[in-house]
Amino acid sequence: MWKTILKVVGIIALFLVLLIVGATFFLNNNQYKSALQESALTTLGYELIIAGDLDINFFPSLALTLNDVRLKNPAFPQELASTSAVSLRVDTRKLFRGQLLIQELSADDFHINYYTDANGNNIWDVEPTLVNDIDDEQGTASIIEDVVDSAVAQQANNNNEIVTPSFQRIRIFNASIDIQDLSTGTRLSIRNLDLDSRDTNIEGRPFDLNLTFDYLNNGMTKPMAMGFRSNIVADINGGTVSISDINFNLTPMLLQGEVQLTGLDNEPRIDGALQSNEFDLVGLLETLGVIAASEEFTTAGTAAKPPQVAIALNFSGDQNQLTIPSFTATMGVSELQADASVHFATAFTPTNISYDIILNSIDLTPFMASTETDLPQIDTEGTSEAAPPAFASTADTDRSLDTPLPLDVLTGVNVLGAISIQAITTDSLEFRDVNIFTNLEGGQLDIETQAISIFGGAVQGNLRLHGAGTAAELSTELVISEIDIVELVPMVAQLDSVTGKLNVEVNYSASGSTVNEMLASLSGSTSFTVTENSVDIGLIKQVFTAITALSPGGDTVQQWPDVIQFSELGGLVIFEDGIAANQQLKLRMDNFDISGTGGINLAEKNFDFDMQFTVLGEPAPQTIQINERYHNVQWPVSCAAAMSDQVSQYCGPDFTRVREIFTQMATNELRNRAVDSLIDQVPQQLQDSARGLLRSILN
Repeated sequence: MWKTILKVVGIIALFLVLLIVGATFFLNNNQYKSALQESALTTLGYELIIAGDLDINFFPSLALTLNDVRLKNPAFPQELASTSAVSLRVDTRKLFRGQLLIQELSADDFHINYYTDANGNNIWDVEPTLVNDIDDEQGTASIIEDVVDSAVAQQANNNNEIVTPSFQRIRIFNASIDIQDLSTGTRLSIRNLDLDSRDTNIEGRPFDLNLTFDYLNNGMTKPMAMGFRSNIVADINGGTVSISDINFNLTPMLLQGEVQLTGLDNEPRIDGALQSNEFDLVGLLETLGVIAASEEFTTAGTAAKPPQVAIALNFSGDQNQLTIPSFTATMGVSELQADASVHFATAFTPTNISYDIILNSIDLTPFMASTETDLPQIDTEGTSEAAPPAFASTADTDRSLDTPLPLDVLTGVNVLGAISIQAITTDSLEFRDVNIFTNLEGGQLDIETQAISIFGGAVQGNLRLHGAGTAAELSTELVISEIDIVELVPMVAQLDSVTGKLNVEVNYSASGSTVNEMLASLSGSTSFTVTENSVDIGLIKQVFTAITALSPGGDTVQQWPDVIQFSELGGLVIFEDGIAANQQLKLRMDNFDISGTGGINLAEKNFDFDMQFTVLGEPAPQTIQINERYHNVQWPVSCAAAMSDQVSQYCGPDFTRVREIFTQMATNELRNRAVDSLIDQVPQQLQDSARGLLRSILN
């Protein structure tokens, strides 16, 4: 894209040369207008349309004004460029001596259109045959070309240097640029562009440049105002450009520094250093449209206001690589140091990126001050008829999850890097010793984390994503050790009924080309144990109270303690082909066993499991005491609810099946009593045989 943009600039410059030189040879306006149009077509391959008047004055200097000018590529319907008026004033005496000194160049409402279709065809591209097939002997147009060629050749022979125009002043008002590339989905525009520069030249003399414009891309709701001011020394013959005293303004950030370009005629190289003022990061994010302009980060008071941020970096690069040997960012007491390098792709190797990031500590509390107030309010009591805002539209969520994964990114670049952070803190969280390593090569991404201290324990794991084929293959392992569940409660409120040290092992795999396909193929297991535990068994008591209420004899479930410590507390969750169904859940708490199957609906934010609650008899530890008649019976329980519901609403007995079980139990008890009564009448030595015979008959 940038090569095409540079080509556009070169075309405009060549057009100016044709415009100026031609004006000195034609006194008739209509003749000159026709000559310009013919010359633009034969030299550039573009159709020049001058719909307005053309004014030429020769004294005291050559002054030329064109009104309503447009430029088109005959092969495309779109206009390439247009302007309501363009004016030139040229030093006539220097022009006849072969020197091009433009006293003033001004343009109003200047517009450039850069458009690329889905096949990669750009409207500025001209096939060489189109220009070559045009007859070079097209009357007056050839005179302009001959004059330009001879002037350029004479200047080159005299000075052995490139012919260079100079501008005493360039003024462009209310210009605009539209860039759209359908092949990459790029769309952006520049509006209200104002440019003012004096003594502009490429002969090594310093000049100032002032530029302001509004920038807007297709993901932004409102344009960003930008400003650029600098001092420039450009020596085209020496192949160098020095840009110093840079002031780039993007509210509230101001970047200052310098950039050096060398070897432009042979081996281009860039070196530079930039540093910013201390600026409000939230304000910059609002300017960039990342967050909405609001007071969301000041609701917690002045103390919670995010600290000011300042950045500085050095960089250098050539045709083969770009290097950032030093990048620093400070925010209050936080300091980030980083370095990076990019080796550009060749015919045999892809782009290679390496980086190293070190951060001492960062407090994210100011950025999360209003997290709770920004969350949608969820009706946990089921009294509201309106759907919660966060769950209002599942269709949009489903469509977004069906978006193809950007797997081509994995195959087009290699990345090797590490991130090291001493501490990350918020109001309720603290991560310590965060070390993350990334390696992307040959379409395979590996992310590994060493043990991260959190919640009184540690978390470590790795993730592998192989995306070289049409579908990505994902595998992940995670180990959680000795995490204090009490510290998890602010994040997962449903855990407030359990305390202890949580240990988890996670192993999963999935494949697919979209997120939905990944979720539909997810398979693996999560195993966990909780040591030093105490459990609020309110939900279990609630379920068994309802079950025993159907028993003729009842039971003493209400006498169970509310909180119990188990010597064994652990479980297993197994996924097979997705999370929507086929999940297996197992939980063991001493003599209490829970198992079942079901699934989770992420779109609807709910779950549905068919469970069996079983109280085991001996030799299991009899931590939960209940009448033996309830032992080793798989009591059917339905666990179906919204994730936002209270835990007490999660599960309830399947009363129809529970009644069937009690009926069967009563039948069995009657049968056993009948057998025992008959056995008592049989001699002792025949009782065992008789008991077996009677049971086989009664069953």
